[in-house]
Amino acid sequence: MSENQQPLTDEQTKLQAESTPNIPEAEDTSLPAETDGQILTDAEEEVPEEDEDIDPADVRIFGLRRVCFHCTAFGVAGGYILTGLIGLAGFTAPNANICAVICGAIGYFIGKQLDKKRQAAREAAEETPDNAE
Repeated sequence: MSENQQPLTDEQTKLQAESTPNIPEAEDTSLPAETDGQILTDAEEEVPEEDEDIDPADVRIFGLRRVCFHCTAFGVAGGYILTGLIGLAGFTAPNANICAVICGAIGYFIGKQLDKKRQAAREAAEETPDNAE
């Protein structure tokens, strides 16, 4: 057993107890919330404003809409996989980075077209009045 794993003796326990200062319990010294010089009680505290609902498809990732980003990432991954499959088939594989960039660009353009179709369908739905009811 190493020195750190051995239990403390009575003398070591006494020395350790004497060397550690007794810290009194911390009192609750928090102040109530203030707003513009006014003190608010717990019931009157401000409720945080809710964020407006945003369509998940409109969220931008690295400056691209979500659909474009996912299609681009899928294209890049597909390019690396394609290069590996060509190499496994016994053919001379092209540079993996070049293949990934080309497939990523194809994925980007596919994602861009899908996003255009989604936006056109959304605008068409907003323009038609709901007279069916």
